[in-house]
Amino acid sequence: MALEDVPEINDHVGMFEFFLGYSAGSATATRAATLARSAAAADGLRNSNRVEDVNERVDQLMIVVRAMWSLMEKQGLTPQDLEAEIDHLDQLDGVADGAIRSGPVPCTSCDSMVAPGLKACQFCGAPVTAGDRHPLSGV
Repeated sequence: MALEDVPEINDHVGMFEFFLGYSAGSATATRAATLARSAAAADGLRNSNRVEDVNERVDQLMIVVRAMWSLMEKQGLTPQDLEAEIDHLDQLDGVADGAIRSGPVPCTSCDSMVAPGLKACQFCGAPVTAGDRHPLSGV
């Protein structure tokens, strides 16, 4: 009599194969879940770093704003003067939306308009000097 003809052995072999398949699938699923958690944690860390960068820039801007307001008060300006200037600056870009969109600056070499954010003219390659940019553009 062959081993495969014995029903008890066939049942155990089938169960063993099932158990091996289940174990391998379970281990693969566990590894996949671990990798997914690791990827999510890394993505969360990247987002956390971005938030920290934004918070740092906001802190820098708060110092600049407080220093400017202190200087304005020393010159006798009032909160109403400040509000009027905010409204005026808000409308300089053509849209009263509470934000200032930086526009192009003229190239000192070829008079082309250099797109915001570029450090050199896109046409002639002349560097955009610090004098061409607004003093707060780096903040």
